[in-house]
Amino acid sequence: MIKYSKNELIPDILIDFDEWNNHSGIYLIIEKAAKHTLSYINNIEYQELSVLLTSNKNITALNKRFRDINKATNILSFKSEKPHLGDIVISYEYILAEITQQSKTLNEHLSHLIIHGILHLLDFDHENDEKAAEMEEIEINIMNDLGYKNPYLLRG
Repeated sequence: MIKYSKNELIPDILIDFDEWNNHSGIYLIIEKAAKHTLSYINNIEYQELSVLLTSNKNITALNKRFRDINKATNILSFKSEKPHLGDIVISYEYILAEITQQSKTLNEHLSHLIIHGILHLLDFDHENDEKAAEMEEIEINIMNDLGYKNPYLLRG
């Protein structure tokens, strides 16, 4: 049983693309993935996280503005300062295509992306094989705690 610290982080979730509203329970999925991730890494420093659920159009504009990459992506993360951990932005159409390609459920893939994004905000990265292995192991363990399979195993 996972125990949470007294400063439980509840994500502030904003939806600016109506298709997200067709999926009940996404708030709970995001909250659960965030809490498990921060508990796993023993968060005691951060109390705030913002999550924007958006479209390919909007994530492309953000990707262009902040990374000078003019295309959509599944997730962007923007680190902040304590007590705010940062912002996570996820594109509906992009992850819907990934779900189909990878034979996953929305809940499973969204959970993984939230975990992945939070780890980036906490300065984990996958810039080399050693760092990637460390980050993936943490993601796999948290996904397992949530009752999901290894997100890096190919399916379909």
